[in-house]
Amino acid sequence: MSKEYLSWDNFIVTKIPSSVKLDPIIYEYIKKDHLILDIGCGFGKVSLQLAFQGFYVEGIDINEAGILAAQESARKLNLDDKAHFRVGDATDLPYIEDKFDIVIMHGLLTIIVDKSDRNKIIQEAYRVLKPEGHLYIVDFGQTWHSDIYRERYLKDFPLTKEEGSFLVYNKDTGEKEYIAHHYTEKELIFLLVNNGFKIDSFETKEFVSRSGNKVNGFVIISKI
Repeated sequence: MSKEYLSWDNFIVTKIPSSVKLDPIIYEYIKKDHLILDIGCGFGKVSLQLAFQGFYVEGIDINEAGILAAQESARKLNLDDKAHFRVGDATDLPYIEDKFDIVIMHGLLTIIVDKSDRNKIIQEAYRVLKPEGHLYIVDFGQTWHSDIYRERYLKDFPLTKEEGSFLVYNKDTGEKEYIAHHYTEKELIFLLVNNGFKIDSFETKEFVSRSGNKVNGFVIISKI
């Protein structure tokens, strides 16, 4: 990513985007003895929610400040035995093969602008999942009926070079922060299928962005 944008690992904790809620469908797939990996866990919002309900979760994120905040929250909530956090790169996970029953990516792919990195991340999820394991993805979909997003997609295309991508600005300073990408159903399906996954469930939802805008979204469960 160009140096004119804020590197994701440098976001301060209070500014890490985390607007999408955990979808209830996840509870149809996880059991109390399952080990869950939350890739791109940020400050641990989803991981801690699951740990509070008795599930075992490993959270990983490139942002060290987010991980430190997640670890502190786990201590304060007495969830140290259920939730563990570490700094790491989603394209090169520090875990052995066949370790996890469930892998979660909650609003992660929207910030991955490099197509080769998207494939690496899905491949890594596949590698660390146990046979019969599931990958749960929640992410943003292209929303062309929205005047706001249609304008942003078109205006920023000369820079992003990818339809559905746009610049995100700091609402306080007005400075460019990062490029986000909203996916089509086709993009996500082929990203998963081409990397070995089978689609078990695919739902279209309406999300609210961190700016309060309504946007299409997808909730996907795929399996090995």
